[in-house]
Amino acid sequence: MRFSVITVTYNSKLFLMETIKSVISQDYGDFEYIIVDGGSTDGTLEIIKDFAAEDDRIRWISEHDDGISDAFNKGLALATGDIVGIINSDDIYSPGALAAVAQAYQSDPAADVFHGDMVRFQGITPLFRLKPGRIGDNVWYEMPLNHPATFVTRKAYALVGGFDTTLKVAMDYELVLRLYRAGCRFCYLEQVLANMRYGGASDERFLAARKEVYEVTVAAGYPRTRAVRWFVVKAGMNIAKNLLRKLGLYGLIRLHPIFEHHQKEN
Repeated sequence: MRFSVITVTYNSKLFLMETIKSVISQDYGDFEYIIVDGGSTDGTLEIIKDFAAEDDRIRWISEHDDGISDAFNKGLALATGDIVGIINSDDIYSPGALAAVAQAYQSDPAADVFHGDMVRFQGITPLFRLKPGRIGDNVWYEMPLNHPATFVTRKAYALVGGFDTTLKVAMDYELVLRLYRAGCRFCYLEQVLANMRYGGASDERFLAARKEVYEVTVAAGYPRTRAVRWFVVKAGMNIAKNLLRKLGLYGLIRLHPIFEHHQKEN
């Protein structure tokens, strides 16, 4: 069983080296690593070239793209593995992540999506462990999975297609909704598979993300009145969470049951 791991980048030199190292140091070695660069000018491309020269599992392209969804799709078009993981250029895989997913796949080869927990970071500081939500009706109003800790079989992508290029922020949510509606099977691994820093597109543009979620669900047939209600509820929760984060009140954020303090891992 082979993995395809995809990282999309654009002027990402600050944390990219750490991301690449987290992939190529995995103890499960049967993978290809595809890096899709959007035409960086800050030294990102030099980092990619240096690593690619030392590891023939790395393939890369650097060219203009039409946004994150387009870059994801370019990576998918190059992927040849059985399972695809997407790790963004400021996030990292946990040691043993690929091996854990490979073992889960061997135990449940009919599953389409494998996903687990992740630790959220502020800069280099670990804050808390975030567990995914349940997979059910909640997919109509929230992203239940931790995207960096999610792996999708290539056959599932062949079934539902790639990322919607009309979306700028909530493209991962829309894909999960499509997978769910197509009847794909989800397999949860109760362990940390990835680490994600605050500061990505969905963190910085959460209202735009909520608007896209609203539009996606209504277009898919979800009642507009319910979609409006969830837009208000979830936008309010995002505003409160971001305020608490800016004030450093992480203890209050951790009161929600999906969070676990990172220190419990030690």
